[in-house]
Amino acid sequence: MAIPEGLVSRIENLAPMPMTAQRLLSVINDDDVSLADIARIVEFDEALVSNTLRVANSVYFYRGKAVSDARTAVVRLGTTNLFNIILGQYLRQLSVPAPLYDLSEDDLWFHSTVASLAAEEITRVSPVNIPQIARVGALVHDVGKLIMVRYFKADYREVLVLSEEKDVSFVEAEHELFGCDHAEVGGAVAQEWTFPDEVRDAIERHHEVPLENSHPVLDTVVMANLAAKTLSAGLGAEGLNFRVDEKVRVRLGLEFKSFCRICSRVEEQIAQLRQSYSIQ
Repeated sequence: MAIPEGLVSRIENLAPMPMTAQRLLSVINDDDVSLADIARIVEFDEALVSNTLRVANSVYFYRGKAVSDARTAVVRLGTTNLFNIILGQYLRQLSVPAPLYDLSEDDLWFHSTVASLAAEEITRVSPVNIPQIARVGALVHDVGKLIMVRYFKADYREVLVLSEEKDVSFVEAEHELFGCDHAEVGGAVAQEWTFPDEVRDAIERHHEVPLENSHPVLDTVVMANLAAKTLSAGLGAEGLNFRVDEKVRVRLGLEFKSFCRICSRVEEQIAQLRQSYSIQ
C-alpha cells in the first residue's frame, strides 16, 4: 500500500474509536456474551442511552410498545445496531466539509449511514448467509475520505479532469494523482482501529474490479455503496463514476428486481433519517 508517510502519521494520530465501541467490537461475534452483558456496557453512558432509546423507538424498530430502559433497547436492537449507533455518532463528530469530493459536512456521514441501511436490507433479501458485521463495513467504507480531505488540498476538478482525460474511474484518478486512494487509506484506518479482517478487507477493496477472492462482507459493502449512490446519498464529485464487478451481484444472489426492492426499502427510511438529524 503506497500511502505517503505524512498520511500514515495522520492515521496513527486519528482519535481512537470510542471505548464503548471498542468493547462492543470485542464481543460482537462472541456467542458467550449475553445481551444483559452488552446492556451493562452502554447503560452508564447517558448520551448513548438516549440515542439508543431514540433508535429503538423509531419507526424502523418499533414493535408496538415503546421501550424506556437501556436493557430492553439492547434486546430490540442487537449488538451490531448498537455498534453502528456509537460509531456513526463518532463519525459524525469527525465530519468536516470535503472539498476534495465536493461533499458538505453532512454528506459523507449521510452516505455512509444510508449504505449501512442498504447493507441491512441486503442481508434480509440475499439468500447468502451474510454476517451482521457487514453493516459495520458499510458504515465505515469511506472512512479514508476523512483522512484524505485533511491531508490533500487538491480541488476535486483536478481528479475529474484526469478521470476524463484517461477514461478511468474517479478512484483510479484519485490513486494516480495522490499515489493512494480513499479505499486504501480506509483500510489502514481499519487496521489502526483493529477492525475484524473481513471489515478491513471490505473497506480496502470495495472499489476493486475485477474483485477476486471476495467474501460476503466485501460483496455486501460493494452493493450497499452502489445502492446509496443510486439513491443520490452523498454523490459528490465522484457521482456514479465507479465500476462494480457484475459477479458481486451474482454471488449475493440478487436479481435486478431484488436490488430495486432494496433501494425502495432504504429510500423509505431516508426521510426519517433526514428528519432525525435535521439534514436537508
